Amino acid sequence: MIIIKTTTDSHKAMKKIANELLNNKLAACVHMIPRMRSKYVMDGRITEAREVILLAKTTKKLEDKVYKTIKELHNYEIPEISTIQTSNVDKDYENWLKDFVEE
Repeated sequence: MIIIKTTTDSHKAMKKIANELLNNKLAACVHMIPRMRSKYVMDGRITEAREVILLAKTTKKLEDKVYKTIKELHNYEIPEISTIQTSNVDKDYENWLKDFVEE
C-alpha cells in the first residue's frame, strides 16, 4: 500500500478528485482533511491559504494512474502530488485494499 498526497484550496476540486479515484477503483479509501493553513512562495511572494489535504490509499501498481487523474482534475497549475511509502500495513487491511482496487 502507498498513500498519495495532494492539497488544494478548493473543496469542490478535492471532492471531484476523490470521487474519480473511488469510482474508477484507483484508490480504496480517500481522506480529505479540511482547514489546513499553508504558506508557500508563489510568483516571488509568500502566500498563505487555507487548503484541504487529500490522502489516497492505493497500490504502487496504480500510482501513475492516480497521479494522472489528480493532474487532470486539480485546480492548481502545478499541484503538489507526492507518494508516501508505507513500511508496515495490517495484512487484513492491505488485502481489503487490494481486493477493491485490483479487481
